[in-house]
Amino acid sequence: MTTSETDRVTAAVRRLRRAGLRNTAARRGVLDLLAHAVGGRGHLTVTELHHALLARGVAVELSTVHRVLRQLVELGIAHTVPVGRTTTFGLADDAHHHAVCGTCGDMRQLPAETVEASLAAARAVGIDPDPPGQPSGVVVYGRCAGCRTAPR
Repeated sequence: MTTSETDRVTAAVRRLRRAGLRNTAARRGVLDLLAHAVGGRGHLTVTELHHALLARGVAVELSTVHRVLRQLVELGIAHTVPVGRTTTFGLADDAHHHAVCGTCGDMRQLPAETVEASLAAARAVGIDPDPPGQPSGVVVYGRCAGCRTAPR
């Protein structure tokens, strides 16, 4: 696992180049934003990425952001986590899983070792979970403390 945001982006760019893709401003911008989205939610939506790129002065169409994300997911550089009716994207460079509030969309990353018993149970019933770095993992849906105590 790489630790700094710079190391994470550098490793992702190396993977892009090995796949024969250039390090364009749009790809680099998306990777930078995803690498800095660590902690707490750690994932961004297409719209959030698009707005952040525009705010950084990267002139990019929304369709380009969609295309870049599709490429990153196909290469296993990024992964998706559905939150309500939207999809969020995060870097897939370290093994982790997710807990998501189905009410407000708050997301927390779960370390791989805390989910190992569930993965072992899946293997025991004949489902082989994807290896680390692949665009999937365990997602636990529920309600956060704030949503549980909020008046209805």
